Amino acid sequence: MLYNVAQLIKESIGATRHYNLDGQLAELDENNPSPVRFQGKVVLMRSALGVLATVDAQFEANQVCRRCLEPTRRMFKLHFDEEYLPTIDIETGLKIKLDKDADPVLLIDEHHIIDISELLRQYALVEVAGGSLCQSGCKGLCPECGQNLNQGTCSCKSTFTDPRLSVLTQLLAHKE
Repeated sequence: MLYNVAQLIKESIGATRHYNLDGQLAELDENNPSPVRFQGKVVLMRSALGVLATVDAQFEANQVCRRCLEPTRRMFKLHFDEEYLPTIDIETGLKIKLDKDADPVLLIDEHHIIDISELLRQYALVEVAGGSLCQSGCKGLCPECGQNLNQGTCSCKSTFTDPRLSVLTQLLAHKE
C-alpha cells in the first residue's frame, strides 16, 4: 500500500490527497496466515514536517474466543493518524538529517513513497490481540474438566471454590 507524495510535498501546508484503500497483508499473525484484506480510506495531508496520514480501514480476521478457545471470525475497524517524515529534500535532492529517534516505519523513502503496510499491520495486531468472544453469551470452559459449556454441561460439582478463597469459606462456616 504505497503512495507517491512527491507532488504533495511540493505543495503548501494543508494540501490533501484522498485515496481508497484496498489491499492485503500476508501473515498477519498465527491465526491469520493467509492474506487479510483491508479496505477503507487514506487521507494524506501536507504538514509542516512532512505528510500526515489519516487512515480509516476495516478488515476481517480469525481469532480464538477468549472464553471457550473456539475459533471465531470478526470484523475490525482501525483509525489512526501518523506523520511521515521526508528523508530527501524535494528541492535539492540532498539527504535530510533526521532525529536519531525517528521511527523508520514513519519515513518517506528516497523516491518520495509512503508505505502504510507496516502501520496497518501494527495497528491490526493491537486490535486482534484484544481478543473477542465467539458469541455474546459465551459460557466458556469448565475450570475443573475443561468442558466447553456452550456444547453442554459437565459432571463436575457445581460448588467449585477457588483454592485461594478457601479461607473465606471456613470463615463463613464458623459464623453459622
